[in-house]
Amino acid sequence: MLKRALVLSLIVLSVAVAQWAVAQSGTDLSLYREEQVSVSRYPGGMQMQMVTKSWITNQKMRTDAADGADVTIVRADLDKVYSINMKRKVYSEVPIDVYRRTAKLSLAMLSADPTYRWTNRTKTIGKWKCREVIVAEKTGAAGERMQTVWWVSEDSKLDNRLFRRIMAVTVGSEMDAETARFFEKLANIPGYPVQTESSYTREGTTIKSVNKLIKLERREIDESLFELPGGLTKIVVPMPGQLK
Repeated sequence: MLKRALVLSLIVLSVAVAQWAVAQSGTDLSLYREEQVSVSRYPGGMQMQMVTKSWITNQKMRTDAADGADVTIVRADLDKVYSINMKRKVYSEVPIDVYRRTAKLSLAMLSADPTYRWTNRTKTIGKWKCREVIVAEKTGAAGERMQTVWWVSEDSKLDNRLFRRIMAVTVGSEMDAETARFFEKLANIPGYPVQTESSYTREGTTIKSVNKLIKLERREIDESLFELPGGLTKIVVPMPGQLK
């Protein structure tokens, strides 16, 4: 159960850290993306690693994780998000505003401070030359430390409009102050975040998650990918506020 919850939260974060430009550019961009997602605990080493695959077009998005066992389908046109477990042949659905509130929570640290800091570090990730930028960092009253780092490529085929495009379906067009601060920061960082690294350290233990881009390309996408597969049983999950 914990692993599945972690997988689903990483899907939300991966999607959230990846849909806003359609409203900005008016361009119909259909995209396919693959990312490697890993979570590590120090001391202790690797805890989980998987590849996620996403298809994005207009107001629809699908993300497959855990070799296709866990599927999330975002249907902004229907105001619904489907979470599917293909192994158990079950699915649940939530209103898209619930999903978007969760996605916006993932942006809270990134939007808290509009500043960011470039370092002098560079490296090649996959086929892209990248520069390091510290997007957010915070030390709490008890000494806990949080940091988010992006490795950004300014490759002409990976401009930051693509990143904003991917953000649009996730967070929607309603801009509260916190989300607006995030997008203001995003607009000032050139390029696409090929790799994102988020870490949380407390009492000598660090949890670190890394999302690394494997592939991002424009392609035609079969609309049937965004439909619920046949043979599934619907299950009802409590909505936030209904939990006792």
